[in-house]
Amino acid sequence: MRTVIVRLVEPEQSDGQLRGLLEEVGREPVPFSGTQAVLDLLMEAAGLKT
Repeated sequence: MRTVIVRLVEPEQSDGQLRGLLEEVGREPVPFSGTQAVLDLLMEAAGLKT
């Protein structure tokens, strides 16, 4: 298991969906749209999804 530090950059909610950028410390921010996209990015950053 590894520890991953992330932050939401410029989050906003429009039409009921969360949008913005997800930044893993030491990497470039990645855009996302929707809750599932955030979960997918978090799982990938943690090494749980390829």
